[in-house]
Amino acid sequence: MQKILIIREGAIGDVVHSTNVYRSIKEAYPNIKIDYVTSKLPSELIKHDSRLNKVFVLESKKYSHIFKLAKVLRKEKYDLVLNLQPSVRFKILSFLCFPSKIVTYRKTFKLHAVENFFRTAKKVLKAIENPNDLKLEIPQEIIEKVKQEIPMDKKLVILNTETSPTRHGRRWPAKYFKELALSLIEEYDCNILIPGSKEDAEKVKIYENIHPNVKIIAGKYSILESAAVFSLCDVFVSSDTGPLHIASAVEKPYCIGLYGAAPVERTGPWGINHFAVSADLSCIPCNHRKCKIKEYAETEINPCMSAIKPEHILRIIKDNDLLA
Repeated sequence: MQKILIIREGAIGDVVHSTNVYRSIKEAYPNIKIDYVTSKLPSELIKHDSRLNKVFVLESKKYSHIFKLAKVLRKEKYDLVLNLQPSVRFKILSFLCFPSKIVTYRKTFKLHAVENFFRTAKKVLKAIENPNDLKLEIPQEIIEKVKQEIPMDKKLVILNTETSPTRHGRRWPAKYFKELALSLIEEYDCNILIPGSKEDAEKVKIYENIHPNVKIIAGKYSILESAAVFSLCDVFVSSDTGPLHIASAVEKPYCIGLYGAAPVERTGPWGINHFAVSADLSCIPCNHRKCKIKEYAETEINPCMSAIKPEHILRIIKDNDLLA
């Protein structure tokens, strides 16, 4: 086998969770060339990866784009397509590449996403082994650039306050983030950054002026530059969303994931140096987009996330000397 194509389009976290597939293949079979198909935003995270030969960007899910990309991919003459996106569109794309073999991913909540993706490849590539961590490759010049722009004189904590508005059970209350920030500064005299996309920049203004050590960087960096910033921090706190999984796959931070409706066993931060916190409620993980308890369904309050208190995060940091 000489050439493999991996397909995974969509959420940033899913693409990050699939990186151990090509990492493990390259470690076991260093001479195999590996290409990857994904959408524009996650492609920015992996396009510089030395373990990948080419990264192809699917500009749209329209069938016209699928057929256009298939025509390009067919010329690559793949021995194997690992289709990690088992929708009809991507099954068609896999077939139209005319590879020698296609292996298609089947999602199961019995496995962590990283393991689920990995076992798809393991079916045909028996020598591969799944590492116990994730490793995104970030160009050193980007790390050096952001290092000049963020405070590095103290321990650095990133509080990722934003998440998908459609996922009711992933939003931690803003008042808890504020309380946590002030408690961390009082206890450890650390610097705190509030990241986010350009779309998040307006939302995170509520954290302005709560303390001189709190700085908002939402909207200032690309996704790859944000990954570089994450790689320089000591502790990263977030609910289950793309930035948490990026942070879990870069060099330095201890990640603390806040989990409500989402199942920790499926999407908890992957790696031995990371932590997941969830409430002791009988209804979780429900994995619903909105709370099914009638009194909460149409409100911003979600009992599973509200039950996680700032002191729970502070206890993890203290007990494990994460800011020592």
